Amino acid sequence: MEKYPPFIYEPVKSMEVLEKTELFFKNHSNTKQRIENSGWIYQSIGKVIPQTAENLFSGHFFPYVESWDELQISFNLAIFGFYKQAFMSLRSVLELGMLSVYYNINDDGHKTVQDWLKSKDAWEANTPRVDKIWKILRSNKNIMSFDEKFGLRKSFNDLSVLHNYVHTKGYEFSNKLGLPKSNCQTFEEDVLEKWINTYERVIILVITLHMLKYPISVIEFEWSEKIGIDNPFPVLESFEIKEIETFLPREYFEEIKKIADNDQGTQDFCKYIRELPDMTEEEQEFQIIKFDKSRIEHGEGFEKWEKQEIKLIERCSDGMKKKILDRIEILRKWAIENNMMKSKVERLGGQGFFKNNK
Repeated sequence: MEKYPPFIYEPVKSMEVLEKTELFFKNHSNTKQRIENSGWIYQSIGKVIPQTAENLFSGHFFPYVESWDELQISFNLAIFGFYKQAFMSLRSVLELGMLSVYYNINDDGHKTVQDWLKSKDAWEANTPRVDKIWKILRSNKNIMSFDEKFGLRKSFNDLSVLHNYVHTKGYEFSNKLGLPKSNCQTFEEDVLEKWINTYERVIILVITLHMLKYPISVIEFEWSEKIGIDNPFPVLESFEIKEIETFLPREYFEEIKKIADNDQGTQDFCKYIRELPDMTEEEQEFQIIKFDKSRIEHGEGFEKWEKQEIKLIERCSDGMKKKILDRIEILRKWAIENNMMKSKVERLGGQGFFKNNK
Protein backbone atom coordinates (compact mmCIF):
# COMPACT_ATOMS: atom_id res chain seq x y z
CA MET A 1 0.00 0.00 0.00
CA GLU A 2 1.24 3.48 -0.86
CA LYS A 3 2.58 5.39 2.13
CA TYR A 4 1.43 8.88 3.05
CA PRO A 5 2.99 11.54 5.30
CA PRO A 6 2.20 11.21 9.03
CA PHE A 7 -1.40 12.33 8.48
CA ILE A 8 -4.44 11.11 10.37
CA TYR A 9 -6.90 12.27 7.70
CA GLU A 10 -6.17 9.53 5.16
CA PRO A 11 -8.06 8.53 1.98
CA VAL A 12 -8.85 5.09 3.38
CA LYS A 13 -10.76 6.69 6.25
CA SER A 14 -12.70 8.80 3.74
CA MET A 15 -13.78 5.62 1.98
CA GLU A 16 -14.95 4.17 5.30
CA VAL A 17 -17.08 7.25 5.91
CA LEU A 18 -18.45 7.08 2.36
CA GLU A 19 -19.58 3.48 2.92
CA LYS A 20 -21.39 4.46 6.12
CA THR A 21 -22.94 7.50 4.43
CA GLU A 22 -24.21 5.38 1.53
CA LEU A 23 -25.68 2.90 4.00
CA PHE A 24 -27.42 5.77 5.78
CA PHE A 25 -28.89 6.97 2.46
CA LYS A 26 -29.99 3.43 1.64
CA ASN A 27 -31.87 3.24 4.94
CA HIS A 28 -33.20 6.80 4.59
CA SER A 29 -34.17 7.04 0.92
CA ASN A 30 -36.33 10.12 1.54
CA THR A 31 -33.30 11.99 2.84
CA LYS A 32 -31.28 11.16 -0.26
CA GLN A 33 -34.24 12.20 -2.41
CA ARG A 34 -34.35 15.57 -0.63
CA ILE A 35 -30.73 16.21 -1.56
CA GLU A 36 -31.27 15.16 -5.18
CA ASN A 37 -34.47 17.18 -5.66
CA SER A 38 -33.05 20.39 -4.23
CA GLY A 39 -29.89 19.91 -6.31
CA TRP A 40 -31.96 19.64 -9.49
CA ILE A 41 -33.88 22.75 -8.47
CA TYR A 42 -30.69 24.75 -7.93
CA GLN A 43 -29.39 23.66 -11.31
CA SER A 44 -32.69 24.65 -12.95
CA ILE A 45 -32.75 28.17 -11.55
CA GLY A 46 -29.67 29.10 -13.57
CA LYS A 47 -31.85 28.97 -16.68
CA VAL A 48 -33.70 32.13 -15.68
CA ILE A 49 -30.56 34.30 -15.88
CA PRO A 50 -30.81 35.86 -19.37
CA GLN A 51 -28.15 34.97 -21.93
CA THR A 52 -28.20 37.65 -24.62
CA ALA A 53 -25.98 38.61 -27.53
CA GLU A 54 -24.68 41.45 -25.39
CA ASN A 55 -23.84 39.51 -22.23
CA LEU A 56 -22.95 36.07 -23.58
CA PHE A 57 -19.52 34.97 -22.29
CA SER A 58 -19.19 38.28 -20.40
CA GLY A 59 -18.88 36.64 -17.00
CA HIS A 60 -22.28 37.81 -15.71
CA PHE A 61 -23.19 34.12 -15.32
CA PHE A 62 -19.98 33.23 -13.46
CA PRO A 63 -21.18 33.83 -9.85
CA TYR A 64 -24.08 31.42 -10.36
CA VAL A 65 -21.89 28.79 -12.07
CA GLU A 66 -19.32 28.99 -9.29
CA SER A 67 -22.05 28.70 -6.66
CA TRP A 68 -23.36 25.57 -8.42
CA ASP A 69 -19.83 24.11 -8.35
CA GLU A 70 -19.55 24.88 -4.63
CA LEU A 71 -22.89 23.20 -3.95
CA GLN A 72 -21.66 19.99 -5.55
CA ILE A 73 -18.31 20.23 -3.75
CA SER A 74 -20.10 20.74 -0.44
CA PHE A 75 -22.04 17.51 -0.98
CA ASN A 76 -18.89 15.60 -1.84
CA LEU A 77 -17.12 16.88 1.26
CA ALA A 78 -20.08 15.90 3.44
CA ILE A 79 -20.35 12.32 2.20
CA PHE A 80 -16.64 11.78 2.92
CA GLY A 81 -16.94 13.15 6.45
CA PHE A 82 -15.37 16.57 5.93
CA TYR A 83 -18.34 18.31 7.50
CA LYS A 84 -16.63 21.52 8.59
CA GLN A 85 -15.37 22.07 5.04
CA ALA A 86 -18.81 21.15 3.63
CA PHE A 87 -20.36 23.94 5.73
CA MET A 88 -17.65 26.31 4.52
CA SER A 89 -18.58 25.52 0.92
CA LEU A 90 -22.24 26.19 1.72
CA ARG A 91 -21.14 29.64 2.85
CA SER A 92 -19.61 30.15 -0.60
CA VAL A 93 -22.83 28.93 -2.25
CA LEU A 94 -24.78 31.51 -0.28
CA GLU A 95 -22.44 34.41 -1.05
CA LEU A 96 -21.96 33.59 -4.72
CA GLY A 97 -25.66 32.92 -5.23
CA MET A 98 -26.46 36.34 -3.83
CA LEU A 99 -23.74 37.95 -5.97
CA SER A 100 -25.40 36.41 -9.03
CA VAL A 101 -28.46 38.57 -8.36
CA TYR A 102 -26.43 41.52 -7.03
CA TYR A 103 -24.34 41.99 -10.18
CA ASN A 104 -27.33 41.48 -12.48
CA ILE A 105 -29.82 43.54 -10.50
CA ASN A 106 -30.08 46.21 -13.24
CA ASP A 107 -29.53 43.77 -16.14
CA ASP A 108 -26.03 45.12 -16.73
CA GLY A 109 -24.06 42.33 -15.09
CA HIS A 110 -21.86 42.06 -18.18
CA LYS A 111 -20.42 45.44 -17.09
CA THR A 112 -20.69 45.48 -13.30
CA VAL A 113 -19.06 42.09 -12.76
CA GLN A 114 -15.87 42.80 -14.69
CA ASP A 115 -13.49 44.15 -12.03
CA TRP A 116 -14.50 41.48 -9.53
CA LEU A 117 -14.38 38.77 -12.20
CA LYS A 118 -10.81 39.72 -13.16
CA SER A 119 -9.67 39.63 -9.52
CA LYS A 120 -8.35 43.18 -9.65
CA ASP A 121 -6.57 44.59 -6.61
CA ALA A 122 -8.54 47.82 -6.51
CA TRP A 123 -10.76 48.37 -3.46
CA GLU A 124 -13.88 48.73 -5.58
CA ALA A 125 -13.15 45.32 -7.14
CA ASN A 126 -13.31 43.52 -3.79
CA THR A 127 -16.22 41.24 -3.04
CA PRO A 128 -18.83 43.67 -1.65
CA ARG A 129 -19.72 43.61 2.03
CA VAL A 130 -23.01 42.15 3.22
CA ASP A 131 -24.71 45.49 3.94
CA LYS A 132 -23.89 46.76 0.45
CA ILE A 133 -25.15 43.56 -1.15
CA TRP A 134 -28.48 43.81 0.68
CA LYS A 135 -28.81 47.51 -0.12
CA ILE A 136 -28.47 46.74 -3.83
CA LEU A 137 -30.72 43.68 -3.65
CA ARG A 138 -33.43 45.70 -1.92
CA SER A 139 -33.25 48.33 -4.67
CA ASN A 140 -35.33 45.81 -6.61
CA LYS A 141 -38.95 46.46 -5.66
CA ASN A 142 -39.87 42.76 -5.75
CA ILE A 143 -37.06 41.81 -3.37
CA MET A 144 -37.74 44.76 -1.07
CA SER A 145 -41.47 44.03 -0.71
CA PHE A 146 -40.85 40.31 -0.25
CA ASP A 147 -38.14 40.98 2.34
CA GLU A 148 -40.46 43.26 4.30
CA LYS A 149 -43.15 40.60 4.30
CA PHE A 150 -41.12 37.43 4.90
CA GLY A 151 -37.77 38.59 6.32
CA LEU A 152 -35.27 37.37 3.73
CA ARG A 153 -32.52 39.37 5.42
CA LYS A 154 -33.28 37.59 8.70
CA SER A 155 -33.05 34.23 6.90
CA PHE A 156 -29.63 35.31 5.67
CA ASN A 157 -28.58 36.46 9.13
CA ASP A 158 -29.58 33.10 10.56
CA LEU A 159 -27.35 31.43 7.96
CA SER A 160 -24.44 33.67 8.93
CA VAL A 161 -23.53 30.94 11.42
CA LEU A 162 -21.72 29.39 8.43
CA HIS A 163 -19.13 32.14 8.82
CA ASN A 164 -18.10 30.51 12.10
CA TYR A 165 -16.88 27.43 10.25
CA VAL A 166 -14.69 29.59 8.01
CA HIS A 167 -12.98 31.17 11.00
CA THR A 168 -13.22 28.14 13.34
CA LYS A 169 -15.10 29.97 16.09
CA GLY A 170 -14.25 27.57 18.88
CA TYR A 171 -14.67 23.87 19.45
CA GLU A 172 -18.20 23.65 18.01
CA PHE A 173 -17.06 24.98 14.64
CA SER A 174 -13.77 23.09 14.46
CA ASN A 175 -13.10 19.78 12.76
CA LYS A 176 -14.26 18.23 16.04
CA LEU A 177 -17.69 19.84 15.49
CA GLY A 178 -18.09 20.08 19.25
CA LEU A 179 -18.22 16.29 19.54
CA PRO A 180 -16.12 13.78 21.53
CA LYS A 181 -14.78 12.20 18.34
CA SER A 182 -11.45 10.86 17.12
CA ASN A 183 -8.95 13.05 15.26
CA CYS A 184 -9.96 11.91 11.79
CA GLN A 185 -12.95 11.98 9.49
CA THR A 186 -15.84 9.94 10.90
CA PHE A 187 -19.45 9.41 9.94
CA GLU A 188 -21.69 11.59 12.12
CA GLU A 189 -25.41 11.16 11.42
CA ASP A 190 -26.53 14.21 13.40
CA VAL A 191 -24.00 16.47 11.69
CA LEU A 192 -24.98 15.14 8.26
CA GLU A 193 -28.64 15.90 9.04
CA LYS A 194 -27.63 19.39 10.12
CA TRP A 195 -25.72 19.84 6.85
CA ILE A 196 -28.76 18.70 4.81
CA ASN A 197 -31.06 21.15 6.59
CA THR A 198 -28.59 24.00 6.06
CA TYR A 199 -28.08 22.97 2.43
CA GLU A 200 -31.84 23.28 1.82
CA ARG A 201 -32.08 26.64 3.62
CA VAL A 202 -29.26 28.08 1.49
CA ILE A 203 -30.94 26.85 -1.70
CA ILE A 204 -34.30 28.31 -0.66
CA LEU A 205 -32.78 31.75 -0.08
CA VAL A 206 -30.71 31.84 -3.27
CA ILE A 207 -33.44 30.60 -5.62
CA THR A 208 -36.01 32.90 -4.01
CA LEU A 209 -33.80 35.91 -4.76
CA HIS A 210 -33.39 34.76 -8.37
CA MET A 211 -37.12 34.23 -8.79
CA LEU A 212 -37.92 37.66 -7.39
CA LYS A 213 -35.44 39.23 -9.80
CA TYR A 214 -36.82 37.09 -12.66
CA PRO A 215 -40.52 36.46 -11.81
CA ILE A 216 -41.09 34.85 -15.20
CA SER A 217 -39.56 31.81 -13.50
CA VAL A 218 -43.01 30.90 -12.13
CA ILE A 219 -44.94 31.29 -15.39
CA GLU A 220 -46.08 27.88 -16.66
CA PHE A 221 -46.34 27.66 -20.42
CA GLU A 222 -45.52 25.10 -23.09
CA TRP A 223 -42.65 27.15 -24.50
CA SER A 224 -41.64 24.31 -26.81
CA GLU A 225 -44.87 24.78 -28.76
CA LYS A 226 -43.51 28.11 -29.98
CA ILE A 227 -39.76 27.61 -30.20
CA GLY A 228 -38.95 23.94 -29.71
CA ILE A 229 -35.77 23.06 -27.83
CA ASP A 230 -33.73 25.99 -29.16
CA ASN A 231 -35.17 28.15 -26.41
CA PRO A 232 -33.36 31.50 -26.17
CA PHE A 233 -35.59 32.73 -23.36
CA PRO A 234 -34.93 32.67 -19.57
CA VAL A 235 -37.84 30.42 -18.65
CA LEU A 236 -38.46 27.12 -16.87
CA GLU A 237 -40.37 24.05 -17.94
CA SER A 238 -43.63 23.23 -16.16
CA PHE A 239 -42.16 20.24 -14.33
CA GLU A 240 -39.31 22.41 -13.02
CA ILE A 241 -41.77 24.98 -11.70
CA LYS A 242 -43.82 22.25 -10.00
CA GLU A 243 -40.66 20.94 -8.31
CA ILE A 244 -39.88 24.43 -7.05
CA GLU A 245 -43.46 24.89 -5.85
CA THR A 246 -43.18 21.68 -3.81
CA PHE A 247 -39.79 22.70 -2.40
CA LEU A 248 -40.32 26.34 -1.44
CA PRO A 249 -42.42 27.38 1.57
CA ARG A 250 -46.00 27.62 0.28
CA GLU A 251 -46.33 31.31 1.11
CA TYR A 252 -43.09 32.09 -0.75
CA PHE A 253 -44.29 30.54 -3.99
CA GLU A 254 -47.74 32.11 -3.77
CA GLU A 255 -46.25 35.55 -3.24
CA ILE A 256 -43.86 35.19 -6.19
CA LYS A 257 -46.81 34.13 -8.35
CA LYS A 258 -48.67 37.29 -7.37
CA ILE A 259 -45.60 39.36 -8.19
CA ALA A 260 -45.29 37.72 -11.62
CA ASP A 261 -48.98 38.29 -12.36
CA ASN A 262 -48.57 42.01 -11.64
CA ASP A 263 -45.14 42.54 -13.17
CA GLN A 264 -45.62 44.46 -16.42
CA GLY A 265 -42.34 43.35 -18.00
CA THR A 266 -43.11 39.70 -17.28
CA GLN A 267 -46.62 39.92 -18.69
CA ASP A 268 -45.49 41.80 -21.82
CA PHE A 269 -42.85 39.15 -22.48
CA CYS A 270 -45.34 36.32 -22.05
CA LYS A 271 -47.76 38.05 -24.40
CA TYR A 272 -45.03 38.30 -27.04
CA ILE A 273 -44.20 34.59 -26.76
CA ARG A 274 -47.83 33.47 -26.82
CA GLU A 275 -48.46 35.43 -30.01
CA LEU A 276 -45.71 33.59 -31.88
CA PRO A 277 -46.96 30.90 -34.30
CA ASP A 278 -46.92 27.35 -33.00
CA MET A 279 -44.27 24.94 -34.24
CA THR A 280 -45.68 21.73 -35.66
CA GLU A 281 -45.00 18.54 -33.71
CA GLU A 282 -42.92 17.30 -36.64
CA GLU A 283 -40.79 20.47 -36.59
CA GLN A 284 -40.19 20.09 -32.86
CA GLU A 285 -39.25 16.42 -33.14
CA PHE A 286 -36.92 17.08 -36.08
CA GLN A 287 -35.19 19.80 -34.06
CA ILE A 288 -34.74 17.54 -31.03
CA ILE A 289 -33.44 14.56 -33.01
CA LYS A 290 -31.00 16.77 -34.91
CA PHE A 291 -29.65 18.13 -31.64
CA ASP A 292 -29.36 14.69 -30.03
CA LYS A 293 -27.59 13.26 -33.09
CA SER A 294 -25.00 16.03 -32.79
CA ARG A 295 -24.44 15.25 -29.10
CA ILE A 296 -24.07 11.55 -29.83
CA GLU A 297 -21.79 11.97 -32.85
CA HIS A 298 -19.47 14.67 -31.54
CA GLY A 299 -19.34 13.74 -27.88
CA GLU A 300 -20.61 11.00 -25.64
CA GLY A 301 -21.87 8.34 -28.05
CA PHE A 302 -25.29 6.69 -27.92
CA GLU A 303 -24.68 4.43 -24.91
CA LYS A 304 -23.77 7.24 -22.51
CA TRP A 305 -26.37 9.55 -24.02
CA GLU A 306 -29.09 6.94 -23.47
CA LYS A 307 -28.17 6.53 -19.77
CA GLN A 308 -28.51 10.27 -19.26
CA GLU A 309 -31.86 10.36 -21.04
CA ILE A 310 -33.23 7.47 -19.00
CA LYS A 311 -32.25 9.28 -15.80
CA LEU A 312 -33.83 12.54 -16.95
CA ILE A 313 -37.19 11.01 -17.89
CA GLU A 314 -37.77 10.14 -14.24
CA ARG A 315 -38.77 13.79 -13.85
CA CYS A 316 -41.19 13.80 -16.81
CA SER A 317 -44.89 13.08 -17.21
CA ASP A 318 -46.03 9.68 -18.55
CA GLY A 319 -46.83 11.16 -21.96
CA MET A 320 -43.43 12.79 -22.24
CA LYS A 321 -41.71 9.58 -21.09
CA LYS A 322 -43.28 7.67 -23.99
CA LYS A 323 -42.15 10.34 -26.47
CA ILE A 324 -38.59 10.18 -25.20
CA LEU A 325 -38.50 6.37 -25.21
CA ASP A 326 -39.75 6.32 -28.81
CA ARG A 327 -37.07 8.85 -29.73
CA ILE A 328 -34.39 6.74 -28.04
CA GLU A 329 -35.32 3.76 -30.23
CA ILE A 330 -35.10 5.87 -33.40
CA LEU A 331 -31.67 7.13 -32.38
CA ARG A 332 -30.51 3.65 -31.33
CA LYS A 333 -31.17 2.39 -34.86
CA TRP A 334 -29.37 5.41 -36.34
CA ALA A 335 -26.41 4.97 -33.97
CA ILE A 336 -26.00 1.27 -34.84
CA GLU A 337 -26.16 1.96 -38.56
CA ASN A 338 -23.61 4.78 -38.32
CA ASN A 339 -21.25 3.32 -35.69
CA MET A 340 -22.16 5.93 -33.08
CA MET A 341 -22.68 3.68 -30.06
CA LYS A 342 -19.39 4.68 -28.40
CA SER A 343 -18.03 8.16 -27.72
CA LYS A 344 -16.02 10.00 -30.35
CA VAL A 345 -12.78 9.41 -28.44
CA GLU A 346 -13.48 5.66 -28.23
CA ARG A 347 -14.41 5.50 -31.90
CA LEU A 348 -11.11 7.15 -32.78
CA GLY A 349 -9.22 4.65 -30.70
CA GLY A 350 -8.27 7.15 -28.02
CA GLN A 351 -6.65 9.51 -30.53
CA GLY A 352 -7.93 12.58 -28.73
CA PHE A 353 -6.32 15.89 -27.92
CA PHE A 354 -4.20 14.71 -25.01
CA LYS A 355 -2.80 11.68 -26.80
CA ASN A 356 -1.85 13.75 -29.82
CA ASN A 357 -0.24 16.46 -27.74
CA LYS A 358 2.08 14.54 -25.46
